Amino acid sequence: MAQDKENPLSRWSRLKREAAREAEAPRPARKAAPGPAPRAPETPMPELPPLDQLTPDSDFSAFMDPRVDERLRRLALKKLFSDPRLNIVDGLDDFAEDYTLLEDLPQELVAKLEHARSTLRRPDPEEEQQEAEPEPNLAQAAEPEDKRDDENEGELSQDVPRRQDT
Repeated sequence: MAQDKENPLSRWSRLKREAAREAEAPRPARKAAPGPAPRAPETPMPELPPLDQLTPDSDFSAFMDPRVDERLRRLALKKLFSDPRLNIVDGLDDFAEDYTLLEDLPQELVAKLEHARSTLRRPDPEEEQQEAEPEPNLAQAAEPEDKRDDENEGELSQDVPRRQDT
């Protein structure tokens, strides 16, 4: 059975050749495609009520006839959907509101939240280590580099070239 299977590339090539042959062959004339029968020309155009007199209770089916001008159909639908019963937002539209315009929290609530955060928050281990370590001697850090080099008697200054600021 494994020998009966055709290589995918050769199968693709064979199908392409067959499709090309079918395209070259003359096709017999087809009969009209089955589908909805065209309306008889004797069907009169529906009588359209004036747009000014349309109410939500009016019959809008006459405007849905395919022979009615598209602009006129849109105007009739616009009149229909301008009724408050049909254009009320239901509140389920997630992106219908502008969420960038938020009100500020009252200062009392902000103070309560800060207090709750400081009371309930666990201290970070890194912050505890930083608090436990002694601060470096600021007087030693403020010494000029030349003085420190003199104390070390140039041991490191010979090995490491100084950076020249430009």
